[in-house]
Amino acid sequence: MMINYPEFEAMLLEQEAGATTILFKYINILNRYFSEHADLSRAAQREALEYVYKEVRAAHPLMAIFPNLHSFMLEQMEKNKKNIPDILNVFAEKTNSNINKTIETCVSKLIKDGSFIFTFSHSSVVRKAIMEAASRGRRFEVILTEARPVGEGVALAKFLGRAGIPVSLYTDAAMELAISRSDLVLVGTDWYWHRGFINKIGTHSALRIAEEREKLFYILSDTSKQMPTPPSDWSRDKHPQSQLLMESIENVTVYNPYFESIWYRGVDGILIDGEIKRFDAKNEIIM
Repeated sequence: MMINYPEFEAMLLEQEAGATTILFKYINILNRYFSEHADLSRAAQREALEYVYKEVRAAHPLMAIFPNLHSFMLEQMEKNKKNIPDILNVFAEKTNSNINKTIETCVSKLIKDGSFIFTFSHSSVVRKAIMEAASRGRRFEVILTEARPVGEGVALAKFLGRAGIPVSLYTDAAMELAISRSDLVLVGTDWYWHRGFINKIGTHSALRIAEEREKLFYILSDTSKQMPTPPSDWSRDKHPQSQLLMESIENVTVYNPYFESIWYRGVDGILIDGEIKRFDAKNEIIM
């Protein structure tokens, strides 16, 4: 079905980009496919949609954006009889608007002149907030660790450095030293609910260090990543052992997960669609 869409296979294999970046790649692919196959019956459209959704969920099972988009599309197809590209545009515009609200709040209330900002992995929302702050003339430094094994932190360091933003890049093992130099920690999320959130493995370590060192810790997000419960199936969060150890050695078992589930204890706030949400005594989001 997607044989003429090599970008779809690339999107399924994508590990370096943030969830929102992958979402918009997916939307662009769907837009192209359903524009080029506008003559499909409604039943054939649903069949094609179910196929690509199954593939993307298998590739990115811990990203809430895909089930949320899929549910929205099916609902709108049933309710409004709109064509799929129009439905996709509505979802994309709403998501972009909500992300921009979060970026605006982050820049206006959190990122200050002279800030030392630690971030982990490569959240596209965090990156955009940093770039927006820089465009407004704020002077600050970004502190990163490499985010092994894929190296998203290295990729972000290159991007920001080439944009003229001062960056300090540390090894993951030096995370405590890196965070000790910061005054603000900003991370993204792939999935959040009232009691916790999902992000790149290592984020929980960053949170514990930030709490111990009394550093501010904020999550940047929007409602496209909101779910009522945590993920129920972590079985597919297994990745090639060759990223850690090229050869197979008897008695050595390699574990290479990419994500982890993190409670909100120690988090100062989560920005959702531009609003800073705090937590109650049970460390649950106050909605």
